[in-house]
Amino acid sequence: MQYTILVYTTALREAGVMVGGAGLEPPPTATTVRQPGGKRRVQDGPFADTKEQLGGYYVIDVPDLDRALEWAARCPSAATGAAEVRPNLRM
Repeated sequence: MQYTILVYTTALREAGVMVGGAGLEPPPTATTVRQPGGKRRVQDGPFADTKEQLGGYYVIDVPDLDRALEWAARCPSAATGAAEVRPNLRM
């Protein structure tokens, strides 16, 4: 899988659409922070235990959703699980 991710990442870069992204360490390495009522609570582990997990992400700049979906379909994760597509919030 690592080789296919490298090939995909290279294709994104060569096409000039990759803005950023990163692979993520496994869920057990996560730390979750909550701040109810102004009091910080820190918990070792992920936000939620689920079957699916986020292994990484890409930020791409394409003109529309159709183009984003084309790139998502080429992502190696789409063949073995899923590739989720979301627009960025304007900040």
